[in-house]
Amino acid sequence: MGQHSSSGRGGRRRQESLHRHRAPAFPALFATRSRSALSVTALSATLAAGVGIAGVAASAAPVGGTGGASGPHTAAHAPAALPIIPPDGDEAPGKTHPRLEATVEAESRSAAPARRKTRPLPKAQWVHPLSSAEVTSCFGPRWGRLHAGVDLAAPHGARVVAAGAGVVISAGPNGGYGNAILIDHGNGWLTHYGHLSAIGVEVGQAVKASEHIGDEGSTGHSTGPHLHFEVHQGHFQNPVEPTAWMHEHGVEIPGCA
Repeated sequence: MGQHSSSGRGGRRRQESLHRHRAPAFPALFATRSRSALSVTALSATLAAGVGIAGVAASAAPVGGTGGASGPHTAAHAPAALPIIPPDGDEAPGKTHPRLEATVEAESRSAAPARRKTRPLPKAQWVHPLSSAEVTSCFGPRWGRLHAGVDLAAPHGARVVAAGAGVVISAGPNGGYGNAILIDHGNGWLTHYGHLSAIGVEVGQAVKASEHIGDEGSTGHSTGPHLHFEVHQGHFQNPVEPTAWMHEHGVEIPGCA
């Protein structure tokens, strides 16, 4: 009996000792009612501090699972953006690109062939090749052969100009014509200038009407300074009466019937 009683007292002492050293279930701030207001304030501060510490811990912890260096991503990396799904009824006008569609439509309109009004071609401009000259010989038979042009006499070295716009196809010595120039005006018409003292153009050069092409002279088979002027149709050596042709084109060379 005594041994049993002794063991019972020892058990109670151990239990009382455990109760005295056991941590309270709640903070000691709740021990008395007189400190209830202070306890609530302190509890709020404690909870706030706990939330802050938990947030810092969460930010340092790996995202999406267990920690460790093998985790897929950490909080230092920006989280992946979720796909944006428009709600029902949202036509997503930003995806239609109205400006782009307007640009494409404008480009398609510009790609269509433009209708241009037909305009009449300007009339060819023709001028007198040596306006200061006088006619000394006309087109026709002379000395038993055809005089294929008209002779226009002026002081030696007078400026000779192109009768119309064209391309020079020959420029240089040409037998009895001396220094001569042949110009193709297109549409099958050519003009020929002979007996020049100087040539100021070269083969392949484009010239305009009234452009200076050479100087009057007496080279080749000539009895004095003059310009031998010819008009040919279709090809060279197919001459037509030059003064009548020039008259049809608005240029008068008086002196020949």
